[in-house]
Amino acid sequence: MTNKIFRIGFIIIIALFIALGSTSAQKKVTIHGEIIEVTSFVKEGLKPTSPSKKEIILENLKKGGMFGIVDKANKLYLLIPNSTDTSFVKTISPYLGVKSFVKGSSYMRSGTRIITVDDIGKSLK
Repeated sequence: MTNKIFRIGFIIIIALFIALGSTSAQKKVTIHGEIIEVTSFVKEGLKPTSPSKKEIILENLKKGGMFGIVDKANKLYLLIPNSTDTSFVKTISPYLGVKSFVKGSSYMRSGTRIITVDDIGKSLK
C-alpha cells in the first residue's frame, strides 16, 4: 500500500514539473537587435535597409503585418504593445531597420518568443 502511494505521489510531482516546464514565465529583458517587419523578413528575407525594400515593408504593415526584432544570435522576437500603448505602430515605425533595444516582458510558448514593448530606443551596442 505504501509503495502504491509513493508511486502515485511521484507521478503527480513529475506531472507538475512537466506542466510548469512547458510554459515560460514572464521575465523583464532587454533585447538588442534590428527592428523588422515579420512577414517580409520570414517570407522574402527582406530587411528594411534600402528605400525600395522599406516601401514594400510599409505596405505589408498597412495590410496587418507585425513588428519583430532580430538579435545578434539571429533569434526572432515578436513585438506586441503593452497595455498602455495606444499608438504602437507610430512608436515602432521610426526604428524600422535600425539597430535598437527593446525593454519589456518576455514570454515564450511553443518556441515562439514574444516581448512587450515597454521602452524602445537606438542601441549603442
